[in-house]
Amino acid sequence: MHYNINQLEDLTGIKAHTIRIWEKRYNILIPKRTKTNIRYYDEQDLKKFLLIAILYNNDIKISEIATLSAQKLRDTVTSIKKIGEKYESQLQLLLIAITNYNEPKFEKILLQIVMQLGFEETFINILEPLLQKID
Repeated sequence: MHYNINQLEDLTGIKAHTIRIWEKRYNILIPKRTKTNIRYYDEQDLKKFLLIAILYNNDIKISEIATLSAQKLRDTVTSIKKIGEKYESQLQLLLIAITNYNEPKFEKILLQIVMQLGFEETFINILEPLLQKID
């Protein structure tokens, strides 16, 4: 599946303008291009950028994130303890599980969120926005 920059913005919450700047300044992503020079991203790019967005939304500087290898990126996201406090990060974790077709991981993350926030808050602040993002 392919994603354009606006879809990447919708799924991560990072503005398209910011994505373009990060591409130029930090080589954070290297978009593929159509014959008409329009950026597009594949699933691997989306997964990587979801991890980047989680770290960025948890107050890690983009200059630091840009230096991380793919494995270190995943490890750093896993090590964040306060990740449950930010709705956008929780959404992105669920999106990663969805894009990996990892139902057990999705269920585990969702259960942790429900245990922490309760069903009503989870539904309103996590599940409804998630469904809107993947619509």
